[in-house]
Amino acid sequence: MNKNESKPIFSRKTPLRELLKSPVGYDIAERLLNTFGKNATLLNNKIIGGIRLGALPRLSKGMVDEALLDTIINMLNSVEAMGPLRTEGEYLPAWWKEMVVYQIYPRSFCDYDGDGVGDLAGITANLDYLAELGINAIWMSPICDSPNDDNGYDIRDYRKIMAEFGTMEDFRCLLAEAHRRGIRVIMDMVLNHSSDEHEWFQRALAGEKKYQDYYYFVDGEPDTPPNNWLSFFSGSAWNYYPEIGKWALHSFSKKQMDLNWENPELREELFDIMRFWLDEGVDGFRLDVISIISKTKGLPDGSDILGSMLGFRGIEHYFFGPRLHEFLRELRANSFGRYDAFTVGETPGTGMHMNQMLTAEERGELDTVLCFDHLDCPGKNKYDNYLYDLRWMKKVLTAQQIDYTKSCWNVLFFENHDNPRMISKVNPDPAYRDAIGKL
Repeated sequence: MNKNESKPIFSRKTPLRELLKSPVGYDIAERLLNTFGKNATLLNNKIIGGIRLGALPRLSKGMVDEALLDTIINMLNSVEAMGPLRTEGEYLPAWWKEMVVYQIYPRSFCDYDGDGVGDLAGITANLDYLAELGINAIWMSPICDSPNDDNGYDIRDYRKIMAEFGTMEDFRCLLAEAHRRGIRVIMDMVLNHSSDEHEWFQRALAGEKKYQDYYYFVDGEPDTPPNNWLSFFSGSAWNYYPEIGKWALHSFSKKQMDLNWENPELREELFDIMRFWLDEGVDGFRLDVISIISKTKGLPDGSDILGSMLGFRGIEHYFFGPRLHEFLRELRANSFGRYDAFTVGETPGTGMHMNQMLTAEERGELDTVLCFDHLDCPGKNKYDNYLYDLRWMKKVLTAQQIDYTKSCWNVLFFENHDNPRMISKVNPDPAYRDAIGKL
C-alpha cells in the first residue's frame, strides 16, 4: 500500500485493487484471503483486481449481500486517510520501546494477608523476585473497584482500589517500591464501558438525563431491542429497563454498559480519570478494547451474513468506528500526552495497516497496540482445538518487523489472560514443553 497516495472514494464501481490503498480495505482483504491460503496482494492481479465491488454479491454466492456491501463501502469511506509515514532514518528513542513487561493477574499472583485472594501487598512483597527476572515493568489486570462480573473489567469506581486487593495506600506503597527498583507500573484501564453499578449508570436509571447521555439509552418497547447487535458474551447486546422504558447497550456482559464517547462531557470525565492515576505516578495504561469506542451514528442493524461468519453481529459498526482516531487524539492530548507515559491499546479485529493508523508517531494517537493476528492460524480462533502452525507466527511477525515503518513500534507477545497457552497449542505433549518454550 502506497502511503503517499490520497484516500480513494469507494463505490460499487470501484475495482478491488483500490482496496489496497485503504488501511481498512487492505486488512479486511488480507484477513479474508488468508483463510484461503492467499494474501491481499492477489488483488494486484490484472483480472482479479479489475473486478468491481458491485460484483461481489453475485460472485461471492451469498457471502456478501447488497446490505453488507453498502456497509463495507460506507466504512471504507468513513475512515480518514493514512497520510505518509516515515520509512527512513532511525527509530525515535522512548523508554517503553526497550521494556520487558510482566503481566500480573493480582487475584492469583500472591495472597499476602492469607484471605484466599491475591492482593497488592503480595505484589509488593515479590518485587525483588520480579526484578531478578530482568523485567522493566509490570502490567496489572484491573485493580479498580468492581463487582467482578468480568474479573474487574466492569469498573464500579475508577478512583478506588478493589477492596479484595487492598487500599490506595497499598497501591502507593507498591508504586513507590516498584519505582525504587526501576520497575514501571502499567495499569489496565477500561474506557469503553463501566459497571452497571457505577454511580453514573445508577443515576441514569434514576432518571437523570445528564447521565443517561453518558451511555447508549434508547426508548423502546420491552420486546423490541433497538437493533440486532449481539454481545461478545452471547445474546442481545441490549438490556431493557422497565422503570424508565429504555434499552441500554452492552457489548460485553449484561453488567458492562457501553459508554457514549459521542458525549464530550463523558469524554472529559474519562480524561480526568486518566489524569488522576497519572498524577499518582502511574507510568502508563493498557487500554481495554479501546478500538471499539466509536459506534456508527444511529446504531444500524448488523449484517446477518457477517454475524454468522464471525459470531458477533453488528461488529462492522464499531470495530474501527468513524470517530475512533479523533477520540484517541483527544484522549492523548488531554491525558497521557501531557506526561512521560506509555499506552498500549487492545484492538481486537484490526490488522497491521489499521494498527499503523493507530500508532504512527505522526498521528498522535496510541504508542502501540496488541495485535492478535499471530495468535491463531487463519480460519481458527482461540476456542478451537487444533495444533498451531508456527510457520504462521513466523509469517506474521516477520511482516510486522519489516513492514511496520520507522513511525510505528510493535509489541511482541505470545499469550495473555484472554488466550490459551501457546506451548499447548503448538503441541500439548509434555515431552516437547521445554523445547517449544525455548524457541
